[in-house]
Amino acid sequence: MPKKKICPQCLSLIGQGSRIRIIQQLRKKPDNVSAITKRSFPLSQPTVSHHLKILEKIGIIFSRKKGREIFYFLNKKYPCKKCSLFEIPFKA
Repeated sequence: MPKKKICPQCLSLIGQGSRIRIIQQLRKKPDNVSAITKRSFPLSQPTVSHHLKILEKIGIIFSRKKGREIFYFLNKKYPCKKCSLFEIPFKA
């Protein structure tokens, strides 16, 4: 079986442990910032929002507004074709 590759650029974008935890949560189900913050995060909501903004800007996640809330989803069609970022299980 060929070895999976992660390109250095993608790895550096998610290299922060908090972003990895966010990605892991969004792998399970889409959620809003309040729910993401409540689940095992020792971070404030503004800090989680900051990480979500970075992940959305680079295309790893996307958001949809539902009423007054914004829900975040993992982008399973992440545009990087150089690596297999979402195929490899990783731990935070």
